[in-house]
Amino acid sequence: MQLLHGLSSGQVLQRLGHRGVCGATARLVGTVSGTGSILASVLARQGPLPGWKGRRVGQAKKGVFRAILKGLPEGGPYRLELRTEDGAETIRISPFFVGDVWLLAGQSNMEGCGNRHGGAKPHPLIQAFSLRRVWRRATEPLHIKDESPDSCHSSTQCTREEGEKQRRVAVKGTGPALHFARFMLQRSGVPQGLICAAHGGTSMTQWDPSLNRKKKNSGDSLYGSLLLSIWATDQPVAGVLWYQGESDATDADAPLYGKRIRRFIRSIRRDLRQPHLPFLVVQIARVFECGRNAGAWNRIQEEQRRLSGEVTWLETVAAVDLPLDDHIHIGADGHLRLGSRLARVANFLVYRNRGESRVPQLKAIGTPRQELSTNSIVLDVTFDNIVGGLHSVGETNGFALLDNQGKKLDIIYRVRLLGSSVRLYIQAMPPSGSRLSYGHGLTPVCNITDGRDFSLPAFGPLEI
Repeated sequence: MQLLHGLSSGQVLQRLGHRGVCGATARLVGTVSGTGSILASVLARQGPLPGWKGRRVGQAKKGVFRAILKGLPEGGPYRLELRTEDGAETIRISPFFVGDVWLLAGQSNMEGCGNRHGGAKPHPLIQAFSLRRVWRRATEPLHIKDESPDSCHSSTQCTREEGEKQRRVAVKGTGPALHFARFMLQRSGVPQGLICAAHGGTSMTQWDPSLNRKKKNSGDSLYGSLLLSIWATDQPVAGVLWYQGESDATDADAPLYGKRIRRFIRSIRRDLRQPHLPFLVVQIARVFECGRNAGAWNRIQEEQRRLSGEVTWLETVAAVDLPLDDHIHIGADGHLRLGSRLARVANFLVYRNRGESRVPQLKAIGTPRQELSTNSIVLDVTFDNIVGGLHSVGETNGFALLDNQGKKLDIIYRVRLLGSSVRLYIQAMPPSGSRLSYGHGLTPVCNITDGRDFSLPAFGPLEI
């Protein structure tokens, strides 16, 4: 008796229904010598789960058995024992879990390129489906591209031993996903699974779903490889964590980014048959690199900001305030904070916990006016979804006024935080056509957060 498909050691099955009320389902296929009923026992540390001792789950005939495990309760680690009715043939699979599974996709900051020191620690209830498509305890670095059998990730697949050596010796490899999973485990109490599919330095053109259709669901395209990994688990996913956009910050690609990412989202939801699949998008952060196109970089940030208000079941999480470990990659301390932000969003968007709120969003930019009490020109900017008021450490930074040619006007001399709004004190009335930005340029200093440690989103430049 041999199990071919449907469950493997270390796997996290996706719980179904709101908060997992329907448990999980696994559809098993394997080979067997005899015929007749297939019986299943599912055991935890204390013994068989209620109703799962010798349950009849399938049938064997013509050398093949098929079985359905339905209503598996959230939790684990569990052990599965399958046997023929006469007890002549038996197989065992352990451990496996029932909880929430998340797809990790995008480029290097999701792949994980922060310094290893200070990264998230492994946990026995957090598993990763590696690029090799093998379940293992989630350990950073999560992504080893040479492990993949797909040509879009690696020209030659390395051995298991070589992959493990790369994990041990890697200097870089910290990302937000393992931090996120630890926070989600704390919030939900159920095991967490991470499907690895990110690849550094990739553009939306390389993630284009049409490339996969041309190559007929092969691993030659990033989108095709992503689908193959999800399909290999034979499970739905709880949501998608997406961090990408740096490679699209060019004059040619930035104007098309919004259209391209919307097509990508629609395609995944269609191909996975999950029309309301939640997306957790990270807005690109900062970059210290000569020759980068600042206008295109800010255009990508603005397109990502707009997604939250225009695409259902999606939230964009800002990262413009987080510290970097090199010129472009968020470091371990920043990923800890980013993982917490993503977990809060997932708690709201996926778990529907109304104790949480949406991410901060720009509500309105006012009109410059005279403040009589100070005889100053002020400009008010208001935000939605601010919890606990706006705060900053030290002098408040991040806003910039630009003239109609895009030149920065150094006329903001004071910034006051007033609950859910920001008041800018301006040295002179801005000229006609002036625009306002938060996080302007490539290397802004932004330090405004709400009481949950959510950063204001980078935006603009927008007309005032």
